[in-house]
Amino acid sequence: MVLDFITGLGGYLLPFLVVLTVLVFVHEMGHYLVARWNGVRIEVFSIGFGPEIKGWNDSLGTRWKICWIPFGGYVKFFGDSDGASRPDGEALRELSDDERAVSFHHKRLGQRAAIVAAGPIANFVYAIVVLAAMYMAFGQRVTPAEIGRVIENGAGQLAGFREGDIVLSIDGDDIHRFEQFEQTVFLNAERPLSFQIRRAGRELTLNATPKLVEKADRQGIKHKFGDLGVWPANPAIVGKVFEDSPAALAGFKVGDRILAIDGEVVDNFERLQDTVAASKGRRMAVAVLRDGAEMRLHAAARRDVAADETDNSERWLIGILRAQRAPVRLGPGDAVIQATGTSYDMLVQTLAYVGQMISGQRGTEDLGGPIRIAHASGQAAQVGVEQLIMLSILLSLNLGMINLFPIPILDGGHLLFYGFEAILRRPLTERVQEFAFRIGLALVLSLTVFATWNDLINLRVVEFFAGLFS
Repeated sequence: MVLDFITGLGGYLLPFLVVLTVLVFVHEMGHYLVARWNGVRIEVFSIGFGPEIKGWNDSLGTRWKICWIPFGGYVKFFGDSDGASRPDGEALRELSDDERAVSFHHKRLGQRAAIVAAGPIANFVYAIVVLAAMYMAFGQRVTPAEIGRVIENGAGQLAGFREGDIVLSIDGDDIHRFEQFEQTVFLNAERPLSFQIRRAGRELTLNATPKLVEKADRQGIKHKFGDLGVWPANPAIVGKVFEDSPAALAGFKVGDRILAIDGEVVDNFERLQDTVAASKGRRMAVAVLRDGAEMRLHAAARRDVAADETDNSERWLIGILRAQRAPVRLGPGDAVIQATGTSYDMLVQTLAYVGQMISGQRGTEDLGGPIRIAHASGQAAQVGVEQLIMLSILLSLNLGMINLFPIPILDGGHLLFYGFEAILRRPLTERVQEFAFRIGLALVLSLTVFATWNDLINLRVVEFFAGLFS
């Protein structure tokens, strides 16, 4: 059991370290390049903290190194007392004119602000560039903002939504993709929203309040979110058939479009899932359209044992996955525009999520730390490289955003100090900065410990180790 745990741990740890190293390198390289551009001498460029694993000096005198503790990194400028870029006051006062010329703390206020802001900006640029490259190479997956199914007695049905409705805007914000619709509903549980829709060529306004729903994922972690009880228009087209499944034994093939089950029309994949679930293993007659010809297949669903063990819910499956909509490849200009818009949407959603935690509208169970990030990295790697890259994009945006929070020790804290300096026409005293840095460090460490404990509880790591000794 312990051996299996260690083996499985490697499948999560390696992707996590790769993603984290790339993002930290991008962030610190932003600081490094802008500092060099402004004539600042760089003493250390470090990936990780603590004792050095490997390092080398370049021709400009910078020590490049990789350290044992991988959770972050730093660039140490000439004149800094440590990697957090705190000024060494006594040493700064003894510098020669030549040394002042390459000291970070003797640069103009605008130069220092640009160097500090360059790290988070580099993370944002990374997200946009990599996402744009994916849109050009693999294409962008877009689900039209069309309602394909309305759940009976759901908030959407009570508000008047119908199948075929096309969502145009929510509270005045334009909606172009169903993903945008889902994000807005997800974040606005129990809050009235105004929906502009198009139905049969006419524009209508519907008012609906998403219900607060709590659901556990595969790991048993419970999440609260808003739900209207509507689904996108997804045709019931087979995208994958699992080996030895009821669908495989019945002769289903990729590309089959399911038209009806036992004479009941199936107009989208969600209705197919509900019909299969309601069959409880009964033999079904399935009408399928294949290569322009209609044919009939017979299959009986099997109970999903894994779902029983995870959340005690009963699921019946025939062993198929829906076909994904074909991605649309974009040209360079459109790819950058779409990538910028998608990155902006991700940031807005994350900020809204954090705001709801701070205000008490949402619990802190979704606040994750390094263990959950490692877990997500491992899962993404198992799905494929594309999913792992998408995770790195999301993490890069979050890293850039978090570093801009006005907390001393983070980049945003330094920018806050520079704001005071611009107003007061002088830097804050060393004593004030030192006190603020200590508060910031305590806050960051407290949040890290809390998030890590959250991970240990939610991912059942504590429960696992307790089981080893019980």
